[in-house]
Amino acid sequence: MKLFGLVVGVACGAMLGTQTVPAAAQPVSGRVEWPSERPPWPLPATEASFPPYHLRTLPNGMQVVAVPHHEQPSVSMRMIVGAGSSFDSVDKLGVANLTAQLLTQGTTSQSATELNDEVDFIGAAMGAGAGNDLTFINMVVMRDSFRRGLGIISDLAREPAFLQEEIDRQRQQLLSNLKVSFEDPGFIADAVFARLVYGFHPYGMPGSGLPDTVESISRQDIVEYHRRYFVPNNTIMAIVGDVTAEEAFTGAESVFGDWDRADLPENTLTDPPEPTRRVVVVNMPGAVQTEVRVGNIGIRRDHSDYMQLNLATRILGGEGANRLHQILRTERGLTYGAQADLHSRREQGDLEASTSTRSDATGEVLRLMVDEFWRLQRERVNRRELSEAQAYLSGSFPLTIEVPDAIATQILNVVFYGLPVEQLQSFRERVNSVTVDDIQRVARSYFRPDRLSIVLVGDAATFEPQLRGIGFGSYEVVEMNELDLTATDFKRPGSSGQADAGATGGANVKRLRVGRPFAYQPVPAVGAGAKLRASDLLDRVIAAKGGYRTLKAVRTITAVTQAEMVTPTGTVLTEATTYLQYPDHVRVETKLPDAEVVQVFDGQRAWVKDPNGVHEVPEGLVSELTASFERDTIAALLAAKDGGLRARVLPDVTEDDAGRRHVLELSSASTEPIVLYIDPETALVAKQVYVAGGSGQPLIEEQFTDYRAVDGVQIAFTASVTRGGQPVLERHVTEIRVNAPLDAELFTRPSS
Repeated sequence: MKLFGLVVGVACGAMLGTQTVPAAAQPVSGRVEWPSERPPWPLPATEASFPPYHLRTLPNGMQVVAVPHHEQPSVSMRMIVGAGSSFDSVDKLGVANLTAQLLTQGTTSQSATELNDEVDFIGAAMGAGAGNDLTFINMVVMRDSFRRGLGIISDLAREPAFLQEEIDRQRQQLLSNLKVSFEDPGFIADAVFARLVYGFHPYGMPGSGLPDTVESISRQDIVEYHRRYFVPNNTIMAIVGDVTAEEAFTGAESVFGDWDRADLPENTLTDPPEPTRRVVVVNMPGAVQTEVRVGNIGIRRDHSDYMQLNLATRILGGEGANRLHQILRTERGLTYGAQADLHSRREQGDLEASTSTRSDATGEVLRLMVDEFWRLQRERVNRRELSEAQAYLSGSFPLTIEVPDAIATQILNVVFYGLPVEQLQSFRERVNSVTVDDIQRVARSYFRPDRLSIVLVGDAATFEPQLRGIGFGSYEVVEMNELDLTATDFKRPGSSGQADAGATGGANVKRLRVGRPFAYQPVPAVGAGAKLRASDLLDRVIAAKGGYRTLKAVRTITAVTQAEMVTPTGTVLTEATTYLQYPDHVRVETKLPDAEVVQVFDGQRAWVKDPNGVHEVPEGLVSELTASFERDTIAALLAAKDGGLRARVLPDVTEDDAGRRHVLELSSASTEPIVLYIDPETALVAKQVYVAGGSGQPLIEEQFTDYRAVDGVQIAFTASVTRGGQPVLERHVTEIRVNAPLDAELFTRPSS
């Protein structure tokens, strides 16, 4: 008996694709078995070498690196000052970040408007910002404006105005950003993870600050911070582009030579704690997904094992290998993606694995992630995995030195971290010299699966019962509106269940709330600012699809499609006529090479008519058919607009062959998340991703192309579908009608 197979919205809003799955492709033990083939070996890396560089220290202690690069008539100037958010005091978190934002908002000789007008006039670009260890100022100019660009970057670094009105404006913008951030589960997970790993070391504090600390920053705090750290003997300058080395050094000395050096204050940092197993659950009632972070302390950027540990981390969850992605997404369909990162800074670093998943799959995902930490430590990686990670690193290296701005970034990194500049010349050799034995050694030394810091942010009531079953019976729960990132137990004073400060060693730590004035509201899926952006993107997608009224008026769709279905025994060609009647009726008449099959769903029951007669569809598959109507893009977009589904904007992604895509997630407490990848130019849905059939099933991805207008509705005439990364079918619409009358008999079950 042939049953309903993959129900997919090839028209990106019309379920034109209910297709019969041939017997050879029927699921085995709930999974479709596909032939296993290895991907081809990567092509040889293209030749690339770092251009010649010149390094000079000016009499005042300022380091200048010059890299002549004459392919374009432009010059990139990047300056870094050796002070960032890790230099903030605990009661003034955010000073470094706010100072950096103000550097481009006017100098003592030019207002912000005059400064920007001049930058625009000479066709330049400027920017500034702060990280954990440094503050940066960037300037890119045409060659003929090189000297003027040097003058501007000198004014930005040495003579910022720090006008009170600009401070107030930037402070308000920062507070608005913090409001959104502290309602974002991903931000909260990252912030709590950093605190767990680094303790009260400055790397454990949010560099953007906290609402209370940002509000307390005065102009004097900013002026004093700038006076202490913005000195030439704490500054490195890279000049890369269409100038000679002598021109670069002469220009830098003429502009910065009169900048007086000064003694730098000692920055005494609290040591990070030893790795300790600790699980913190941040409860967000009503959340449909859980943000998961797993990891431990790592190494400094200048550590001799950096390259080996970098490759080991990539095998765990980075480009070129990524075991976490393979098991969590490709094999199990539990997430949209998973990764592991090695964050190595000037004083310390960390290893972090991250993903997000459905609330009810939290326990399984956590167990699998921890298992991969153990596996990497206990088992030797295979040679192919290492080669793939090495191929990615060495193959992508030329992209990091293509243009002057990228070259400047690379050379500043090595100089700032005290590394030999010659390392840039030997990068590929150092990557490819790492062995399997090296990976095993660093995995055993630095991966600590028995002492992991674990953060789960989501609806605790949904997944708490799972934690004991996977060996995590000891954990802490913190309510989101009681979260305090500066408290030892993460709970603000006076909250229920707070640990005694003296007992935890945190009595002398100033406690600052994130719950005031931005308390978490459990009803919305995201914060007000993020929700508004989601609403804007949703409106764009609906308008591109045809408009709210047009989509609301769609009652029926009749379509003829031709499809090539991929099965273990070969490709099967089919032709199908689909009759779709909203909200929940569908009939598909399919012509297979050896039979004709009719499939019908009337909203409650489903049946199949084939050469062997009429057969009822099992109840479990009927529920999946109902879910497929909810995933239908027209229905999903309208439900999101009407409030039946929550819309959430996810970070943009860049796909190899498609470029940048906006990402919109639609979900509810009863609906598995549907992720739409949006073309930023047309606002049409280019891809739809979801899990069908419940927990443990692989992801289904539908790619949509060849959009055409049919009675005011944009229909994708071509679609390709993969399941768990394996191709399933490619389908083309040959004929389609919208709102054509349908006979009720089409959905009536025959007696035999």
